This record gives sequence, C-alpha cells and structure tokens, in this order.
Amino acid sequence: MDHLRRYLRDAPVCATFVLACAAVFCVEVLQSRSLGDPVGVPGAGSGAAWALMVVAPEITGEHQWWRLATSALVHMSITHLLLNMLLVALVGRELEKAYGAAVTAVSVLLCAVGGSLAALWFSPDQAVGGASTVGYGMFAMLVGLAVSRGQDVRAPLVLIAVNLAYTVTSPGVSLAGHLGGLAAGGVIALVLLARKKARNTARRKRGTTSTPWSSEDRR
Repeated sequence: MDHLRRYLRDAPVCATFVLACAAVFCVEVLQSRSLGDPVGVPGAGSGAAWALMVVAPEITGEHQWWRLATSALVHMSITHLLLNMLLVALVGRELEKAYGAAVTAVSVLLCAVGGSLAALWFSPDQAVGGASTVGYGMFAMLVGLAVSRGQDVRAPLVLIAVNLAYTVTSPGVSLAGHLGGLAAGGVIALVLLARKKARNTARRKRGTTSTPWSSEDRR
C-alpha cells in the first residue's frame, strides 16, 4: 500500500489515466462477454469501445471529434492493455515527477490526439484504439528530459527503436498512430526545452541586473 500511495502522490495524472483505461476495458469485456476479443465487431461487440475508437466515417462524417482523444482508452486485448499501462505507469511517472501534473495531463491529451490524427489520415479504413499513442509520445518526452538534464540519451533512443521495430513487424498494429504519438511527444519535448532555456536566460538576466555594483566596484 505504501508503494501505491507513493505512486499516487508522484503521478496522479498517470494513475488516473491507467485506472480509466482499466475501467473502459472492464466495460468492454462485460459488453462483449469476451476477454479474448473485448471489442468485437460493430453491433455485436462492445458498444462503448466502438463509441470511443477512431472510426473515420464517424469522425469526419458525424463530427465526433472527441474520438481523437478517447480512442486511447480502448484496448483490444488484456495483453494490449497491460503492456500499454506498464509503459505509461513507468515512463509517465518519471515525466510527471519532472514536469508536474498539469504538463503531464496536457501531454497525454495531445499525444493521444496526435496519434489518432495520424491514424485517421494515413489509415482511414482502420478502426484504431489504444494508449500506445500516449506511450510513444512519452518516449519522445523522455529523450527531451534526458537532454534537459544533460544525461545520456542513448537508452531512451534505443527504447524507441526497439518499439518501432516491434510495430513494423507486428500485424494489426497502427504504425501511423505510433508515429503520430511520437511526433506529438517530440513537439512537446521541444517546447519544454525551449521553456526551460527561456527561464534560465531570464534567471541569469535577473541575477545580472539585480547586482547594484560590479566586482570591480567592490575593490
């Protein structure tokens, strides 16, 4: 329980997101009555899943744009759910401890939307769901965090390469969605790096202008 309390304290946004995904998955299983195929087919599977996923005609034709965000809550199997939740829980905690809850919440939303937009654009004939869009965005943000701290970026880059290799070689996995989430996370990482640089510059300027005399005046 102590570990759980510590996690909830350190990463409330990631914890909430994980719980939301788990809750949606439980609804999927109850509606479809299948743990192996919780989404099923339209009309005979999980109505909640099909109402939340990226489905091109529903988004572009019916203007159900919320699906770009809610698709991250839907998972196609228990394995799909567990892998994505493990990724969000581990990587997300480090990011949330570094950037805070507000930045993390906005980042989760933007990465989900970025991945969904890419999937909608490049593979409009496929229904897409899953939090891997958020996970890939977090990978990119992890690289940015390492850069901001002056740390070695090889580990997060290898993590991205390995996961992309898995994506390319696995049938039924949305490469466009993963790349879209990765791109969104990359943009967020650049914005956060620029913000940190601007703050450091402003801090240095304040330190210079607040000194009433120079080192030469003190002699």
